[in-house]
Amino acid sequence: MTNENPPQPTTAPELLSVAEFTKHHHPPINLRWAIQQHYSEMAECGVVLRFGRKILIDPGAFWTWLRQKGRAA
Repeated sequence: MTNENPPQPTTAPELLSVAEFTKHHHPPINLRWAIQQHYSEMAECGVVLRFGRKILIDPGAFWTWLRQKGRAA
């Protein structure tokens, strides 16, 4: 028997589809337009993740990104 530690559970951020995010969070912007215009920036910040054709949103990262984007504007 080895002294290896058992793997610790990890908590991943909640990821929502665009429709789920819009339904539950009511963003003050047109989210689909924002993704079209700022996809690479949002992906770099961890706001959006693409899995095949599906785009998933990290709500916490989205609100952080939007606040930073608003301050920079």
